[in-house]
Amino acid sequence: MFFNRYCWMSVWASLITVFLHAQGPLSSDVIDIYFSHSIDESVLGNQQPAGIGYQAMLNALISKINQAEQQIDVAMYNNSRSDITNALKAAHARGVRIRYIAAAATSNYALSPAPPFPVLYGNSNALMHNKFMVIDPELPDKAWIMSGSLNWTTSNITQDYNNLLFIQNQALAKAYQTEFEEMWGGAGGQPVPSNARFGSAKTDNTPHSFQIGGKTVQLLFSPSDGVTEHIVDALATADHCTDFALFSFTKNEIGNILVDMFDNTGIPVQGMIENTNDLGCEINYLNSNGLPVFGHFPSGNLHHKYGIVDAGFSASQPLVITGSHNWTQAAESANDENTLILHDPDIALLFKAEFNRRWAENLSSTQSPLESQWRLYPNPVSERLTIQSVAPTLLKIHSIEVWDITGRLLTSGQAPESDAIL
Repeated sequence: MFFNRYCWMSVWASLITVFLHAQGPLSSDVIDIYFSHSIDESVLGNQQPAGIGYQAMLNALISKINQAEQQIDVAMYNNSRSDITNALKAAHARGVRIRYIAAAATSNYALSPAPPFPVLYGNSNALMHNKFMVIDPELPDKAWIMSGSLNWTTSNITQDYNNLLFIQNQALAKAYQTEFEEMWGGAGGQPVPSNARFGSAKTDNTPHSFQIGGKTVQLLFSPSDGVTEHIVDALATADHCTDFALFSFTKNEIGNILVDMFDNTGIPVQGMIENTNDLGCEINYLNSNGLPVFGHFPSGNLHHKYGIVDAGFSASQPLVITGSHNWTQAAESANDENTLILHDPDIALLFKAEFNRRWAENLSSTQSPLESQWRLYPNPVSERLTIQSVAPTLLKIHSIEVWDITGRLLTSGQAPESDAIL
């Protein structure tokens, strides 16, 4: 049979049409980011997070569950929210396959009495500390993952400081599903406890790098993937600035890279830590090397686990580290955790806006046992600050440091014998 070049062109065009039709809808690569409390919108430009406040986060969670068509896999450290559990029950009732992994170490009040879908309680040796959900991984345009720092508890949703991410990408959803099924013990609807792997028994069996909407996104699971090394490597890319907000920070390697950056390159580093009394907390080491790192003083736990590199400097490839992984030895070697490293200037600015608001609130809320013994005026200050003691003898035993809202040390010295004007 003879085909001229026009016939071949027609055949190729038909094959391309058939291929595109067979390929079907593609992932939208949407990345929606929510914060539980207000942010500093002055740094955002024209962009905004997908939602702010606990109600926006809760609505997004329940909406995504309600939209599921085929399956939902949940790996959640703790759950006391009957409204979220009821949404899962309703999805189960309409035929969506629900599989749920909870931490053996927590109460999970909302899972008692036992729901109609199977629940596996895992990692009795440490913590199943994940907070992720996978929705419809077999449907390219409907496959979502949920990640971030948020537990499904009333205090974590309504009072504490958290971030929540929803990402629509099938490849990423499939990777999370692989991790889930390693803990679940198989691919079936019921868990297989004899095959279930938690903590150090898990293997490094998922892809780690994804292109999502033109953004490079790294995915790491603990303790199989050497997450601390990746966090150190990510922080080491900083050219201009690094910020972090953490519930717990005890990992020496990460403290060392921050001090090294600050001392050897002069890159500003500033951070906040909730649990400053944890054994081995890095705050004293960081402070002793001149880094402005503070405990978190306002009410509500700073439950975030994020780091930000070079926000506002798009040419320096800004990034954000977030997920369930505190910067601790337990997260590195024993707990089940997930971490996302998102390389994107817009996402970095979103988290910078969150950080700036917490930083300003934190400095203005810093408490001292001697606070009632001092008067500082004017407040706010522009050129001159007067520090006056109502108990003058205290001035003999205190030094003074004045920091601005960006974490820059303006002046320091021994307290004088009388009122100080700085």
